[in-house]
Amino acid sequence: MSTKKKGRAKKILLYLFIAAVLALAIIIYVYPMVTGALTQTTVVEYGNLQVTTNATCYFIRQETVVPASSPGSIQYYFEEGELVRKGTKVADILPAGSNYIASQNSVISYYIDGHEEVFSPDNMASLKKDKIEALEIQVNNTRRESAVAGEPLYKAVDNSVWYAALWADPSNVIKYKKGGTVYLNLPLGQVKGTAYDIIDAGESWLVLLKFTRYYEDLPKLRKMDVEIITSNYEGLIIANKSITTMDGKPGVYVKDINGEFIFTPVSVITSDGEYSLVE
Repeated sequence: MSTKKKGRAKKILLYLFIAAVLALAIIIYVYPMVTGALTQTTVVEYGNLQVTTNATCYFIRQETVVPASSPGSIQYYFEEGELVRKGTKVADILPAGSNYIASQNSVISYYIDGHEEVFSPDNMASLKKDKIEALEIQVNNTRRESAVAGEPLYKAVDNSVWYAALWADPSNVIKYKKGGTVYLNLPLGQVKGTAYDIIDAGESWLVLLKFTRYYEDLPKLRKMDVEIITSNYEGLIIANKSITTMDGKPGVYVKDINGEFIFTPVSVITSDGEYSLVE
């Protein structure tokens, strides 16, 4: 074969190779875009989406510590956590004859930490993070056989309303909405409440949660790391990677009965970072 024919053959092979590459590119890239072939789809499901956060909570309630007015042996009439009515005898100290009567309907508790005045509803809005975190908090069971004058005897706790205080950084405080529903996951079960107040505390935010459902171990609690559900919605759940935008509006591409993908706007209600609940 002459040199000229060999050169022509090489050119033909080169053209065939380029044509094959272009054809393959069309099959891989253009055809799926036009027809929807190889496009990954998913079935949207109706479900529940919760947005949670973890925080150190300080528990606040209206409580009054009753001290012993005289020394002697203690006679208790109620167990820990029992509800007593106003005017009911709670304890006696013998032989001094000192008796202690409930001044209001309340829960009786013998767990005392000495910080009852600090954690009161009256001053909770002025709590300072650095001062509270510096406190040594140890809840002690003070029920005993005898008393010394001035020592704590028991405490009366208002069981109708209580609060939890926490500090949230700017990235987490957006999860709370004043007046919005929240849930605390506590050792004895979940308790429903509301975001009572959100206060700017400088580098962080003081968040106050309010609860009107009594929790059995509440008088024993002062500080605890808990999980908080800040949003709990039901609706259509879509993976965030499936959401795109068109003309500045969020939406998804929905495959119709003809196999075509049509942009459909959606309204994002909430997101946990991986999935979003939309309508």
